[in-house]
Order: sequence, then structure tokens, then C-alpha cells
Amino acid sequence: MKSITRILLWIAAIVALLVLIGAILPGTVTVQRSIDINAPASTVYGVVNDLKTYNDWMPWNQKDPDMKQEYGPLTEGKGAWYTWQSENDQVGNGKLSIIESIPDKKVSTSLEFEGFDEPSIGGWDIKQVGEKTNITWSMNAVLGHNPINRWFGLFFDRMMGPDFDNGLSQLKQKIESGKFKSKQVSMTIEPIRTDAMQVLTIMDTARTMGDIGPLLQKAYGEIDLLMKDHALEYAGMPMAWYYSESEPFLIEAAIPVKSAPAVTSGRVKFRKLPPGNAVAVHYYGPYEQSSQAYDRIKEWLKANNKRAVGSPYDIYVDDPSKKKSMYEVRTDIVQPIE
Repeated sequence: MKSITRILLWIAAIVALLVLIGAILPGTVTVQRSIDINAPASTVYGVVNDLKTYNDWMPWNQKDPDMKQEYGPLTEGKGAWYTWQSENDQVGNGKLSIIESIPDKKVSTSLEFEGFDEPSIGGWDIKQVGEKTNITWSMNAVLGHNPINRWFGLFFDRMMGPDFDNGLSQLKQKIESGKFKSKQVSMTIEPIRTDAMQVLTIMDTARTMGDIGPLLQKAYGEIDLLMKDHALEYAGMPMAWYYSESEPFLIEAAIPVKSAPAVTSGRVKFRKLPPGNAVAVHYYGPYEQSSQAYDRIKEWLKANNKRAVGSPYDIYVDDPSKKKSMYEVRTDIVQPIE
């Protein structure tokens, strides 16, 4: 009996020691792999920025043919996501979301695994090197306070690294074979006559490009609340001015209204825009690539010997959540002219 008790005490001591050591092991672990692909950075970016391509090259998506997936309203760019469910222990359940998307440079993701306290942040860094593109796939896993997960972290690179290598090899092979075609923005340009407008606006500063979307949504929410308080009606789609071309970005969010409020409050201001001549680009594509539309306007002004008057502004004609792809989303970029 004493020997059994002694054995149980030894087992308890070993378990306690393992738990104690697990508690002081690192709470995060990083896996990283790279590869060169014979393709332009824009092509590589277009693939990793599109969740619909992942089943063709992501190793975990291929381990269970019966895995169930559900996609969000967007499948490309920031805000796109999908969830998965699988009875395969190597796949499990979770959610993958794109949280940052910088054209031809970077796509960042948040990966939520069932059983882990916090999401793992990862993604792809993309760099054009001559005629090739170097892509680095990394994931920073948050292991939480569970000592078992922290012990698991010691073997994370050895276990996950081969899958990263496999995925990058498939990505390289399928891009170089032409399986994935690079999507392109589309646009048309025309001179127009703008009507007089009344707008409610909010000025703000975005430190990075990734901050622009959340700041605009917050501003539109504040304007909408004031409109409801004063029973004001929309006179057009949401708009925005961008007063700087590099970080930090000075932006002005605006919503056209049919009548002026008696008073404004908080950050919301009211101003009138006169009618006038302008040139407009009807742009279809991700917001992050809309600089191409601004370049088209500059070319048009030069070719037609016209002079810009004031700053251009964006009109968000389409709601991205109601389109299957950002390449179907229309934004009008309007530049007032003499």
C-alpha cells in the first residue's frame, strides 16, 4: 500500500512539475517560411487576398474533403472571412479573417482555433525582387495560459513548418502554371456637371491605410445619429475627401442631406458645395487600389488641358457587403475642374 501511495505521489509531483514548467514556457510561438514565385507581386497578392483560392493550395483545407465552410459577405480583402467545421482532429473548427490588405505588399489574417483563448495573427509579406516575387508566410500563435498548449508550442514549428512549405509550394506551382489569373480593376472616365449639395462632414486623421475604413465607419455612424435626431433625409451616397496622399491621411467623411440641421453637435459640421464642372472616374475594384483612378484623372486633365479646382472626392456608390467581389464594387472619384 505504501509503495502505491509513493508511486501516486511521484506521479502527482511529476504532473505538478510539468504544469509549473508549462506555465512559464513562452505564451506565443512563430512559424515562418518563404519562397520565390515567377510572377508579378500583383498576381501573388491577388491570390492570397482571395479566400476562394485557399482550398486549392492551403494544406489544412485539403486534409478533410468533408469539411464544411461558410463564407462571409466578402471573400476578398479586408473584412473577408470564412468559418470551417471538421471532425478531423488535424483540422478542427475555427474562423479565418483578413484583417489587413495592402495591395501587392501584404495580407494579414486572424486565425481563430477552437480551444485556444486568443486568435493567431499571421499572413503573407510580398516583395517584388526583379522578375520574381518573394512571399513570406508567417503565423504568430497565441497559446494562452493553458500549460498543455504551451508545451505544444515547443513542437509548433516542427509540426506546422512542413504544412507551410507544402502550401507555398502549391501556391508557386499553381500561380506559375497559370491556374490563378490576376484580377484587374476596371474604370471609365467622363466629364460631368455636378449639382449643388449640402453635406454633413467629420474631419479625422488615419495613421495608416488600414485605419481609414474603421474611421470612416465611425464617422458615418456619428453623422447618421445626428440625422436621426433632426429627422434629416439622405440626398446621396456616403462620400469622403482625402487631403493627403501618404501617411498620415487627412480625411473628411461626408453624407449628403436634403436639408440643413438646425444645429450641429460633436464633430459633425455642415457645409454647402456649389454646382460645377468636374471629371469623374467610375471605378470598380478594391478601395486599396483606387490610386489608379486618381492617376487616370491626372492623365485626363493633362491630355485635355484642364485645371483641377479643389480636392477630388470619393462617392461610395455600392455597398461591398452586397457584392460577391470587390471587383464588382463601384466607387466614383470626382474631381472638380474649371
